[in-house]
Amino acid sequence: MRRRGTACAAVLLVLLAGCGDGGDGGSGARGDGGSKRPSASGVDGTADPAKVFTDAELGAALLPVEAVGKGAKAFEVSLGLFDQGSGGGDWSTCAAGRDARGELWRMRGASAERTFRPDPAAVGEGDPFVYERLVSMPAERAGHYLELRRELHEACGRVTVDTDAAPVEEHHEVRPLPDLGDEAVLETTRTTGGDEYDGSAHYEVELRVGGVLVIVGAGTDRALTLSSAAEAARRVGKDLYGAS
Repeated sequence: MRRRGTACAAVLLVLLAGCGDGGDGGSGARGDGGSKRPSASGVDGTADPAKVFTDAELGAALLPVEAVGKGAKAFEVSLGLFDQGSGGGDWSTCAAGRDARGELWRMRGASAERTFRPDPAAVGEGDPFVYERLVSMPAERAGHYLELRRELHEACGRVTVDTDAAPVEEHHEVRPLPDLGDEAVLETTRTTGGDEYDGSAHYEVELRVGGVLVIVGAGTDRALTLSSAAEAARRVGKDLYGAS
């Protein structure tokens, strides 16, 4: 089974297959509908760049369920070691991205993650969700992680992937998000081909606050991905670094 997402592959593969379209609906629209772009401050220059956190500390800094929505449902927190850095698609056939992918796979750090359902009654594959993962490492290494993610997307903008049914194509884009944390990118994945892939865009934000990587996705809902990532970044800054 192909991976779709940085973690929780079994859960996310089901969710990402048909999440409700609250973003651009795969149309390629780039605007935010005229609304103010979500933002969050970073901590570079004020925080110890070598400081790292335990998985338990990261777990305590995950979004509270009410941040996702009134009455939202949160699944169990998963703690452990981050060792799946090349998520967000199947890159195995892209020779140009092999070096970056190899470095990402070798990165390690304490990690905590959780998935939320904004609608507690939602159980279907197409219902909205929010996925959050926090990873701790020294700030320089976290910055290198984001640099490698950019390199991978730019080198492998279009990847052909074999599936049981027929080959499909993954289209990858990466854009900087200057208003989130110390640095951030918005990753967009579209899959075309076969009977089940219509090219709808799926979004994921990867950002860092100091040495904490904040990885947030909400499937096809771009606005929910951005707003949840901003809230997650603010919480990391406040709870882990004591930022105001």
